[in-house]
Amino acid sequence: MAALQNTESTLEKRAFECAKTLLQKYPNSPDLKLEENSNLEDSYTILITLLYTEELQAEEQLAIVTIIDEMKLLEGNR
Repeated sequence: MAALQNTESTLEKRAFECAKTLLQKYPNSPDLKLEENSNLEDSYTILITLLYTEELQAEEQLAIVTIIDEMKLLEGNR
């Protein structure tokens, strides 16, 4: 159980950093805001929105899809 929580915490940090980086690079969505206390769902919402509304580079798309896949795996382990 502790390993699952640690994995989720790491994933949450990675999702936050990815969302933060992409929001800085693609600031065209003024209604998308990321706070320091944002949770995994907040980051997920931002990442999905950016994936569908911006012309992201292949590496950026891959980073988002990897995070989403890991989230699905974690959800399946609960």
